[in-house]
Amino acid sequence: MIKLDRKVWIYIIALLVLSFLVQFFVITNGGEDYEQFNTLIGIMMFFPAIGSILYLVLTKEGLRYINWKVGNPLYLFLSLTIPTLITILGIFVFESMGWASNLSYSITGTKVEILDLSLFLGTEDQSLLFFLLNILVTGMGYSIIVGLVTLGEEIGWRGFLQKKLLENNGFAKSISFLGLVWGFWHFPLIINGFNYPEYPVWGAFLFFPLSAISISFLFAWLNLNARSVWPAVFAHGGINSIMTLLFELDYGEHKFKANFGILGIWILVGIISFYLTKQEFKQKEIQ
Repeated sequence: MIKLDRKVWIYIIALLVLSFLVQFFVITNGGEDYEQFNTLIGIMMFFPAIGSILYLVLTKEGLRYINWKVGNPLYLFLSLTIPTLITILGIFVFESMGWASNLSYSITGTKVEILDLSLFLGTEDQSLLFFLLNILVTGMGYSIIVGLVTLGEEIGWRGFLQKKLLENNGFAKSISFLGLVWGFWHFPLIINGFNYPEYPVWGAFLFFPLSAISISFLFAWLNLNARSVWPAVFAHGGINSIMTLLFELDYGEHKFKANFGILGIWILVGIISFYLTKQEFKQKEIQ
């Protein structure tokens, strides 16, 4: 049983209800084809932050409850690079297995031809080593830029709710529950085919919630080590930007298997993150 103050439960329920109303509205007005889709969903992404700030002001706990400081720079750097490294690894694995074709770039020997990809350091033909540097720098840049939007979620999820959960519950239970809430928060869009248009039911009930739980352990490892909200902001920004290279590979007839493969990658990342966090923190330090 999850232990939380009654006011925190009200925060969670109110957040889900309001967010579901926005999602139902855009769905009934054409979904992704609705001209205000990006605007309304972008506003909705700030609901967790708005709710947590209202909570902290009304309860007089103060906004310092959220760790705004930059924190340990090592974990800030890791948050900017891990999504890109997972993306590169995932593309390599799926192409090697014959499950996917990459339409963004072509590698011949040690030369790379950019087919359809925006990179910060240029898109002319380049060496493999320079390409890896280019895509890493681009991923870091996108993580920061898109992080301006994911900030709205992460103030609420990792900055506020994660801490509230850890104050009253064990580590594994807290992070798993947070991931479940985070995943369920997207439910109306997912069940209507937003992230998994070919398999919305699998996406809503398996792929997305288990991915959200696994990613929550990664974010917890970054945040608890940095003692800052910013690593989750930037890592979330990277997942929402540079990682589309992995999600949008041409999987053809292997699309269903690929979804399980991507989920498997996240579960592995989550298990490693859980192990590292448990090794590095005593329970009293996590709380």
